Amino acid sequence: MKLYIDGAWVAGADERPVLDRWTGERIGTVADGLAGHAVQAVDAAERAMAQGLAQPARARVLAEAARLLAARAEEFARSISAETGKPISAARVEVDRATQTLGWAAEETRRLAGEAIPLAAIESGAGTIALTVPEPRGIVAAITPFNFPLNLVLHKVAPALAAGCAVVLKPSDKAVLVAGLLTEVFAEAGLPPGWLNVVTGAPDEIVGPWLDDPRVAVITFTGSSRVGWDLKARSPQKLHILELGSNTAMVVTDRADLPRAAADAVTAALANSGQACVSLQRLYVTRAVADEFLSLLTGAFKTVRYGDPRDDTTVVGPLITPDATTRLKRAIDSAGARILAGGDIIDGVLTPTLLTDVDPADALVCEEAFGPIATVLVVDDLDQALQGVNSSRYALNTAIYTADLAEAMRFAAEAQAGSVLVNMPPSYRADHMPYGGVKESGQGTEGVRYAIDELLHHKLVVLKP
Repeated sequence: MKLYIDGAWVAGADERPVLDRWTGERIGTVADGLAGHAVQAVDAAERAMAQGLAQPARARVLAEAARLLAARAEEFARSISAETGKPISAARVEVDRATQTLGWAAEETRRLAGEAIPLAAIESGAGTIALTVPEPRGIVAAITPFNFPLNLVLHKVAPALAAGCAVVLKPSDKAVLVAGLLTEVFAEAGLPPGWLNVVTGAPDEIVGPWLDDPRVAVITFTGSSRVGWDLKARSPQKLHILELGSNTAMVVTDRADLPRAAADAVTAALANSGQACVSLQRLYVTRAVADEFLSLLTGAFKTVRYGDPRDDTTVVGPLITPDATTRLKRAIDSAGARILAGGDIIDGVLTPTLLTDVDPADALVCEEAFGPIATVLVVDDLDQALQGVNSSRYALNTAIYTADLAEAMRFAAEAQAGSVLVNMPPSYRADHMPYGGVKESGQGTEGVRYAIDELLHHKLVVLKP
């Protein structure tokens, strides 16, 4: 994979091998760009926006890209699985979701419109017609992570194109090849040169020029809180959409359907090998049902398949790097908690790990683990559970399992989170729903229609004869 600038593949200053995460074999190469390439990408995006791309054309490109992606779904899934170690079943789900993301973007492009403003409702507005005109904010710099290297790219690229914003993209250096495949799809779908430019390389080398360039209007980033807030501090005059970290919490009360809650907790904690910002990490369980729930949950954790990501039955594969695996193993060993399941590294895979009797101040509770780990904290009642949920500096998704409507409504009102789910796993995300965190989990809203709105300036026009 070379750099992609102004509709052409361009050689970088150097290249490096890309290895299969499970087998270690070489599966490709990727170019390393320099700051000059990053500037060239902005130059191309500026030219594209100056020429413009009509709303119907944008919708057609997005719809055709969705069709082409669906036709190559297995190729994309296998690329994701090989490079990141994501289980192939999860990779296929990601490709399916990405196709939907493109489809939603195409539909929303056709719906873009302003609105009438009733200035005539006041005396000073008599005789006027007022309306808003949606206009693209400008060039969007998208910086994306490894854990969903296709769908999270499209959660930035597709809304930007829908809004009429050209994109300069820096994909994660741990998950690059699928971005190249996606670029092929957009080119085949008829996207004109300059509207999507992909530059790979060292983050400071590529992103630094975008932060300093006044032509870049928007920085959209998914990744760690530390990096996200640093990007904002370095470019305060730009619009920032930041989808950052979390240590997602779920509450199970006396009134919960315990088998259902346990089954959903396994899915929420272990899908994508726990490498998602909404992966379940903290379980607050009321004391009256703790023993029964722990028995159900422990049994379920012990039956989860782990190992070769190419196996259709694998749920937990290798983490993105060996260092990530050893880091979490050290954290488990130093926590002093009771290990109910897992806690070992077998064939390079951290086995699905369930802990209890863990110190609420331990890093595995307070910080983002980003792996197949869940901690269980026993509480006396909903009051104590809410205290635990809200004690975190993160607040993305959270969930409660209860058959008591009053408990559910109170939790929805008092839990500090971007999204509250009732009797649904906290890892749930539909690609057209509003999605974003508060506190240190970020700012701005993703979800196709909501992201498009973030990327539009609604110009007010007032007419008086």
